[in-house]
Amino acid sequence: MRPCFGLFLVVISTWAQQDLSWKADIFASDRENEMAEQDALTRYFGDDKRNATFFPTWDSMKQKVGEFENVNSSKVKNHNYNEMTAWLKATRLNYPNITHLYSVGKSVEGRELWVLIVSDNPKEHEILEPELKIVGNMHGNEVVGREAILYLIEILCLNYGKNRYLTDLVNNARLHLMPSMNPDGYEKGFPGDRISAMGRSNANDVDLNRNFPTKFPEHREQSGGGDPEKENVAVMTWLQSYPFVLSTNLHGGSLVANYPYDDSLTGQDGIYTASADDKLFVELSYRYARAHTKMWKTGRRCGLSADGDNFINGITNGAGWYHLAGGMQDWQYENTNCLEITVEMGCFKFPTDDMLSKLWEEHQYSMLSFLEMGLSGVRGLVTDRLNNTVANATISVETGKDVVSTQSGEFWRLLPPGDHQVTVSARGLESDTFTVTVVAGQAAQRHDITLLACGDNETKSDLYIRGRGKNLIAVISFDQIGSKVVDELARLTCTGDFVIDKDVSLMLIPNMTDALKGRLSDFAPSAVLIVSEGIVETVTFSVSENEPRLFDKAKMDESLLKALGNAIQCERKLLESKTALKVDDLQLKKAFELGISVGCDLSDLEKKAATVGTIADMIKNELIKDSVSEFSVVPSAHPGDHFTPDQLIHVTSAAVAELTRKECVQEISRGANKFYLMGSGKPPYTLIAAVEKRTEAMAYEMMSTYCNPDTKSEFSQVLDQSTLVFMPEIPHTQLNCHDYDTISPFKMLFDEAISAVPQLDFVIILATGGMKVRYINETLGVGGHVADAYRNSHDLMKSTETEGCAKGFPTEKEAIKAFSWSDNASRVDKTGAEHATDSLDALLVQIGCCYENMASGHLYAENQNSLRAALLQRIRGVRIVGGADGMSVSVDRQHKSLPLLAGRRFVPLPNGEHLVRVKTAGGQMHSQFAVVISDRSPTVEKFIGVQSSNMVIITIASILMIIACTFMCRQRVTSVLNRRGFFNGIGSKQGFERIPLYKSDDEDEDEVFDLQKL
Repeated sequence: MRPCFGLFLVVISTWAQQDLSWKADIFASDRENEMAEQDALTRYFGDDKRNATFFPTWDSMKQKVGEFENVNSSKVKNHNYNEMTAWLKATRLNYPNITHLYSVGKSVEGRELWVLIVSDNPKEHEILEPELKIVGNMHGNEVVGREAILYLIEILCLNYGKNRYLTDLVNNARLHLMPSMNPDGYEKGFPGDRISAMGRSNANDVDLNRNFPTKFPEHREQSGGGDPEKENVAVMTWLQSYPFVLSTNLHGGSLVANYPYDDSLTGQDGIYTASADDKLFVELSYRYARAHTKMWKTGRRCGLSADGDNFINGITNGAGWYHLAGGMQDWQYENTNCLEITVEMGCFKFPTDDMLSKLWEEHQYSMLSFLEMGLSGVRGLVTDRLNNTVANATISVETGKDVVSTQSGEFWRLLPPGDHQVTVSARGLESDTFTVTVVAGQAAQRHDITLLACGDNETKSDLYIRGRGKNLIAVISFDQIGSKVVDELARLTCTGDFVIDKDVSLMLIPNMTDALKGRLSDFAPSAVLIVSEGIVETVTFSVSENEPRLFDKAKMDESLLKALGNAIQCERKLLESKTALKVDDLQLKKAFELGISVGCDLSDLEKKAATVGTIADMIKNELIKDSVSEFSVVPSAHPGDHFTPDQLIHVTSAAVAELTRKECVQEISRGANKFYLMGSGKPPYTLIAAVEKRTEAMAYEMMSTYCNPDTKSEFSQVLDQSTLVFMPEIPHTQLNCHDYDTISPFKMLFDEAISAVPQLDFVIILATGGMKVRYINETLGVGGHVADAYRNSHDLMKSTETEGCAKGFPTEKEAIKAFSWSDNASRVDKTGAEHATDSLDALLVQIGCCYENMASGHLYAENQNSLRAALLQRIRGVRIVGGADGMSVSVDRQHKSLPLLAGRRFVPLPNGEHLVRVKTAGGQMHSQFAVVISDRSPTVEKFIGVQSSNMVIITIASILMIIACTFMCRQRVTSVLNRRGFFNGIGSKQGFERIPLYKSDDEDEDEVFDLQKL
């Protein structure tokens, strides 16, 4: 009995130091106060965090809002689905002029996902009026938000036309209020629940705030299920159907305002993961917290853990608190214009009716203050010179994500206080930039903008700015031909026919004059490209220390000649002393100055301009010491190797930085090897490896194409249903073309790949030395099917039974043939060592003859359909999910028994009906079921739902311990009370007399006191 009491006393002594009840105030320690002066809020806002203009307090909001009629106390109680629906329908009937009720869809059990609009014109969007929203009850047993939304609706309607503040809010915004996103879960909850999970998930037992698509699929928890649930599908459609500007998602269980990102790169807890709008999100979060009676305070408060939760200034970065994949606020930030925070409204998830009045009092001004932020920032209309509205224009700021204009040309951009450069751009139109000064507490400024067409005489300018990257490069000219080339580059970058690297900002000056020297100097470029007429070549004007270490003039000149040809009749204008003097007169002491001669006529103007643009992108990579290493693609690293100039950046290792920035790939390193993961994170996992210098460009181009928004939809089925692992370069790659009669030498290399990504079960090897395919059916039996799919989609291979190349091994002439990992193994691996690769199925594609020109620009174009067909064949089968390590799966008694990895496995299958058997780690039958594979449903996913035996044991043990402790404690209390005569009436005076709670009581009394504090 003593150990039980000892454990309780430790907890009691901690709680005795601080009241952590739901009503208690929050107090900070000295150390916590120090931390409060070093957090993100202080870093961004300094002393302004105490300024009520920036962050109104509960009292200042009360004064600002003024007197209003609040919710009748009889209505402040919990409302089930039928009562909530009745409330919303009654409001619509009683206030038809300012409300509109609609449903975004239905829950799993068929309940409506109601949304009530409150606005002066509720059924129609008004031009430039922001659409704001609040979502509650996403977790069914977290109900404070559900009730608070109903009460907010009530005060907005009751006081419309009576209270100026509330009337202005209704008139100036369109408020979409969703009391319950999870009505099914609510019905399973119960009042008085503080920390349980009863009703948290939907009717399918899926946590809706772990179920949105995530950029790191491998981080998803099992509670998040698989594909988006019915409620989330409806909500995602809703979020993309309205131009929402600002939102909050109301939860319960703690007391804090939480902002993106929730998911961290590593998937670990406690990693502050800032978004591009981190300062704005900090402002929005503290705006809510500060108008609460106590959320804003630093220190420990009643929360999720037994000893409460500790927050600085009442706000937290999501991943800085704990990592969460598949959350709504992250998905919304990445996929819509809307900015959303998540608010934990108190430590009681499902309060009793008598608690709701105080909770509403604490949150009412926070909700109003937060919604008020949706009326700030800058807004406007984007039109062209004919006054047509411009849809999907991109609105960019120096720090923050891009937003796009609506079909009516409207844009809204919330911004923190200060000066901001706002750039508006649209394909085919010249971009325009303006400065806006945002002042705290002021309404949104309107800034309409008219974009002119590219190439119009009215758009001709002395100077153009393209892009908004951090790497600044200027392109200038002193002569007529160079001026035409720079003008053409300005046009191409305006129309979108040439896309510059997004990390680059270009200043284009077609005709450099003394009047523009100041602008150029203020731009402070890292490199200046001087475009000139003359024989095709480059000339460096910089001192040697300004020249990038990776710059190779000889290769650059060779590439220029390939791209533009040799203008033999031209003079060498760049070598004239007057050109050098002009460059020196620019006084750009720290810039790399490179002259580029492009010939002495205006033929192929577009090609010349695109070549200069490509060189600018390449110079950026050299300036930042990009990893175009000794193993990079030498021929295609420079202009003219059968690539159009604007494609060059996408077919070298320079593409990786862009793909990473777009979050298309995740990089994994193993020694000298680098692997890039792309896709859904679901099996099957396919390795795509370029094992020759010549095929590296093809792999990089494939990566870039699969990431390109304009072409990504063509490959969406592959990316949605599988994971691609690219290995575009290998150490000490093969420089010479040759045929293959074995691929055994690559075993060690692919062992390394499997070590980095254990889920790999297939490799596609990109090589040359022939026009044919070779396959290995080692484990899955799928190699032959993939080889057929590849060959049948290849224009040359499908039409012949033998390869079309004249040279090669005499025994390897078939267009398609089976290989084995043990082919010629005796001469490449005499150790007899086992390799992980021995269980890997493979496809070797040889896609070029050795006597061909070694250029590689055509390879991807010739093979892209074949690659796609092979990858589509790879996803034909059944995916087992929800299992446990040690389990195995077999199909139709034809396959080997395949182990599950991390509870998942993909088994490739042909069309038809198949019997799938899943066995436990001990070999017992767990389940069996039939699946049907067809062209219409090539991929079938089955969740087998295994609960960890360890978790079961732990759970049972925990329950037994609790029961034991409870029994012992009860016996101890009974013993004490018996000695006091409780059960025989001794000590009673007209009923039960409270047991003394003073130190003068005996030892037993102290123990009873401790129990009561629990």
